[in-house]
Amino acid sequence: MTPSTSKTKRKSSTAVKHRNSPKSLPPQPPSFTSQKSNRLFTQEDEINLLKSLLNPTTNPFPNSHFSEAQITDKLRRLKQKYHKLAKTKSSIKTPHDRKIYEIARQIWGKKILSSSTPMGDDRERKGSEGDESINWSDFPVLMKHVSRAFPGNVEVYKEGLKGLGADILKGLNEKWMMLEMEEAEIIARRAQLCYHQMKLNCGGF
Repeated sequence: MTPSTSKTKRKSSTAVKHRNSPKSLPPQPPSFTSQKSNRLFTQEDEINLLKSLLNPTTNPFPNSHFSEAQITDKLRRLKQKYHKLAKTKSSIKTPHDRKIYEIARQIWGKKILSSSTPMGDDRERKGSEGDESINWSDFPVLMKHVSRAFPGNVEVYKEGLKGLGADILKGLNEKWMMLEMEEAEIIARRAQLCYHQMKLNCGGF
């Protein structure tokens, strides 16, 4: 074997090893899932989402396809941002920050009552502090009607309901139950009336 042939084989072997080396693999691009999720919502979307909590009959995203998980995550982030802005007013640096703060304060801000009702003020604070622990399975009838009234927008409406507290939600659930019972009774009476009318009509022939 000539020296030139041996040198060529060594170069070829080195090239193969270099290609097979883990270091030669192209680096994997970093994951931008969380950043992309944050960019899903425009500033206008954020404002519309907050406004929908004040007026749940409106659909904040009539022409988009946000999932409930995305909406819930965005609401959580907006709530965190509001508390940060409320704690440090110097964090409000843009008109958009100011608008978010003003709207969110109506949703998550402490409700200030008159000094003549300090106990009521305490109840408001307790209700606000405990609104995260709402168990929606305790209010099945209420949630059934919420789902019917706001399909695809349930999570947004639930965020608004949290601030009411468990006692008020329980009362609403009971009222919906009573209304369903009354509706069932009306349906039964209507069926009886239709049957009676049919008998009278058949008797005329």
